[in-house]
Amino acid sequence: MPEKRKMRCSLCRGIKEGYPLDMEDPVFGTYARIMRRSSLAKTTGEAELGICKKCMPAYRKMEAEYRKKLVMNAMAAVLLGGAYLLLTSNIAISVLIAAVVISLSLLSYCPPLVRH
Repeated sequence: MPEKRKMRCSLCRGIKEGYPLDMEDPVFGTYARIMRRSSLAKTTGEAELGICKKCMPAYRKMEAEYRKKLVMNAMAAVLLGGAYLLLTSNIAISVLIAAVVISLSLLSYCPPLVRH
């Protein structure tokens, strides 16, 4: 578990001691850059994003749900893409269907904590 320091909790929005989120994560880093550039994000000053100790159980639950949905979507992608490939022999559309189904898991994306 990384060391605790002052940051803005991404769940309760309070500035508290907590564990930092991994801004190097490709998905979360891209989302944060888009929000900053489009000025949709509220300015947080110098506070980095993280999860406070009080919100950690909710974060763990959210992370478990995301991982479960990712596995379920991957299985559905294999089944749907494979079925379409067997029925039509069109590889491009089968891969596209699989990619769309897997990308649905991004709707419940849970950014990772910094690992040390």
